[in-house]
Amino acid sequence: MKLTNIANGLILVFGCVILLIFGKSLLFPFLFALLIYFLIRAIRRLIDRLPFIKNHIPSWVKNALSSFIIFALLGFTGQMLVSNSQALINSFSIYQGNIDSIVAQINQLTGINVSQTITDKLSDVEIAKMVNPILNSVTGIMGNIMMVLFYLIFLFIEESNFKMKMHLIFSNPEKYTEIKVLLGNIEHSITHYIGLKTLISFISATICFITLFAFGVNSPLFWASLIFIMNFIPVIGALLAVILPSLFAMIQFGEMPYALLIFFVLGTIQTLILNLLEPKLMGDSLNISPLVALLSLAFWGAIWGITGMIVSVPITVIIIILLAHFERTRPIAILLSHQGKV
Repeated sequence: MKLTNIANGLILVFGCVILLIFGKSLLFPFLFALLIYFLIRAIRRLIDRLPFIKNHIPSWVKNALSSFIIFALLGFTGQMLVSNSQALINSFSIYQGNIDSIVAQINQLTGINVSQTITDKLSDVEIAKMVNPILNSVTGIMGNIMMVLFYLIFLFIEESNFKMKMHLIFSNPEKYTEIKVLLGNIEHSITHYIGLKTLISFISATICFITLFAFGVNSPLFWASLIFIMNFIPVIGALLAVILPSLFAMIQFGEMPYALLIFFVLGTIQTLILNLLEPKLMGDSLNISPLVALLSLAFWGAIWGITGMIVSVPITVIIIILLAHFERTRPIAILLSHQGKV
């Protein structure tokens, strides 16, 4: 019997993976719309703390205002990345003298002639190759924005009838309360994560923009927008957000010590924000093991690329909450959780 259950489970998992791979064009816009929907509900609850707004402003106005803020932020970030990326990549040709200077500095520092290898690498514009997948993902999201908006509108339409449908499906009051608590836990975890992550990423991007502007790095708004997006990618996002602008600064100025100083300052900012500010604000609300977060990042990245990495944590949190709800799958949720408390 157990072998049959395991076989059925593996078949189900395999089928889900196939569905995720081939259904990306339909599933990701819906998932993205669902995350935005949760965030809008969180913003709506926040502004409802003001009695005047709660009692006199209709919900559709608050939804429209929250949606405008979110889509304006997304549009600005996407526009900054797309509009500045090509100009930034094309500007590499004017830095050939700086590249030669960097190669000479490395030769002198190491005592080894590495000119040809480094020149070939820098000539291939490795930074552009690393940034392009991110830009393609942002462009893909922007290209699907109408579908996301379409899904979002119907989610709000469905919201008015959802409670009644749940009552009809779960006529037993205890069962209804149980499902209501389950959905409430999912919404709280996701809105808490997305809301605070957006705030933290915005703070990080703003400070990094000021830093890069002060150091004279070209296109600081581009790098700040990139840092804002990269901070949503667990583990490797913050690291790339420091490495990429530092590498560009090295090529722009042709001085390794100056680029290392920028790397140190950006790294310090990211470390303080992600290791002090973020844990203080988020606490242990996500209840996800760091190892599971890393594996989730690799899994969703392999299936959906950069966009999968961005949504890897929210999806995994939803899966853990759902697994914890059913007695047969609760042990799996305990293994995936941070401290075994589900």
